[in-house]
Amino acid sequence: MGPGIGDESIFEAEHADEFDQEYLIGFMPTHAVNVVAFCNRPVDHVVTALLSAAVMDVIGGVVNAELREDQVPLVTGPPGVIATTTGPWPAAYGSAEFLRAWAQQPGFRLLK
Repeated sequence: MGPGIGDESIFEAEHADEFDQEYLIGFMPTHAVNVVAFCNRPVDHVVTALLSAAVMDVIGGVVNAELREDQVPLVTGPPGVIATTTGPWPAAYGSAEFLRAWAQQPGFRLLK
């Protein structure tokens, strides 16, 4: 999710069913780029994370990585973490640096 490109009202309408993320990430997003892959093997998860980090290097912004409940403690230590949430849909918000560091953790995997 990134600031400054696009229309905040369109982003808000598309994400109306989600909570307000501005207080977590420090800006109001105006656009989102979703990187989706069918990940079955560990290498698939790592490649998807690294691809997402590369996209972020170009367009900036913050990653919203959905988590399993047991992954929440794993994402509090890597560099580049901006915020984490718990609850019914835990998530980590962070930089491309966060994605690269998290992908190096043993047993790393993205949420399907």
